[in-house]
Amino acid sequence: MKFIPDSHARLWAVSVFIFIAIFVCVVCNMEIEREMTWLVYPVCSLIFAWGIFAPLIYRGTRYLRLSLGLLSAFILPYLLILEQWTHSGNWFIPIAFPIAFFSVLYIWVIYGVVNKIRNPWLVSSAIIASGGVFSLCIYLALLPLSGYTMFPWGWISFGSALGLSLLLLIAARIRGEAVTNNNI
Repeated sequence: MKFIPDSHARLWAVSVFIFIAIFVCVVCNMEIEREMTWLVYPVCSLIFAWGIFAPLIYRGTRYLRLSLGLLSAFILPYLLILEQWTHSGNWFIPIAFPIAFFSVLYIWVIYGVVNKIRNPWLVSSAIIASGGVFSLCIYLALLPLSGYTMFPWGWISFGSALGLSLLLLIAARIRGEAVTNNNI
C-alpha cells in the first residue's frame, strides 16, 4: 500500500476495515437469524487473516517468511477450533488436515523456488509442475472418503500441469533462454 506510506497507519487502516467487516457480519447475522449462526465463519476468518497478514502489512515483504510461518503454524489449529466451535461434524481429520497440510507445503515450495531460481521460465514451470503434484496428493488423500468413486480430477490436473510445465520449458528453449547453471 504505497498510498499510505507510514506502516503504523497502514496497519491501523487495515484493522479498521477488518473491524468494520466484522461489525457488518454481526449486524447482518443478528438481524437475519437473531442468533450467532453463520457469523462464526467470516469473523474467525477475518481475525485469522489479520493475524497472518499483520506482520506483512506492518513491515513489508521482509516479513513474508514470518507471515508464512504463522500461516503454517496456525492453519491446522484454526481449522480444528472452527470445527469444534461450529459443531459441524467430523471434517477436520479426513478433509481439512490433508488439504491444509499439502497447501502449506506447496506455499513453502513456491517460496523456495522463487527465492532460488532466477529464470522466470523455470520458476513458472516449477510452480505449475509442483501444483500438479500437490493437487494429485490432495486427490489421493481424499479418494478413500468417496469410496474410490471420485472423478479423477487429481490425475487430470497432474497431467495438465506437467504438460503445461513441459510446454513452458520447450518455449524457453525455443526463445533461447536455455537452462544454464547461471540461470538457476
